[in-house]
Amino acid sequence: MRRAEELRAELIGRMNTDGEAVRALLATADEYRVEFAARPEASAGIDWPYGLLEWTPPESAPATVRRVITVVHDNAERLGQIITQYGEWPGRSLVGEDGADAAWLILQHCGSGVPTVGTPELLAFQRRCLPLLEQAAAIGEAHPRHLAHIADNLHARAGEPPEFAVLMSAYSVVDGQPVFSRPLDVRTVDRRRGEIGLVPLAEDVRRRALGDPLSPVAPGLPEPWPALNR
Repeated sequence: MRRAEELRAELIGRMNTDGEAVRALLATADEYRVEFAARPEASAGIDWPYGLLEWTPPESAPATVRRVITVVHDNAERLGQIITQYGEWPGRSLVGEDGADAAWLILQHCGSGVPTVGTPELLAFQRRCLPLLEQAAAIGEAHPRHLAHIADNLHARAGEPPEFAVLMSAYSVVDGQPVFSRPLDVRTVDRRRGEIGLVPLAEDVRRRALGDPLSPVAPGLPEPWPALNR
């Protein structure tokens, strides 16, 4: 039991370190705006200020840039070690709901669209974790939105339509109605959502129109954690 509590604390600590690193990057980004704009990597088309993470060579990048990259990679390596040790996704029976939230965030950042963060190796790691997350969600060890976000991120990185349409990039809301970034069969999406325990897409649209980002680690999600079914 003590070991499980230590693991929970470690995962939450790593999630917090990730957040601190990103906040430091955002807080200092404008100091490098002019210098970065003159660099060739500024033309990569990555939204500011995350384009800073493409600073080349990375060893010459600002400390806040190097910190984000290091934290994401270190966290991914440690998550892989935990999965290898336990042979399954670190779910809420082992690390609690907040620990499972933290594990999800670490994995989500492995699939970043910024190449220095979401490297091919880390994207492959995210892909390998998907079946474990599917198993965990099916028995209540992971929240269904954890699974949906990882699955949709992998589809997005592959240029494919989403399964669950949970990412902010899947659609915008105009006058209370969704405007999809690519053609989408809402009935199929709702069927898939229902199969894993998500509310219909219309409820997500309603909440997003009210300003709710529907983050999988935020309180007040539309769906409660499912019952454990081990």
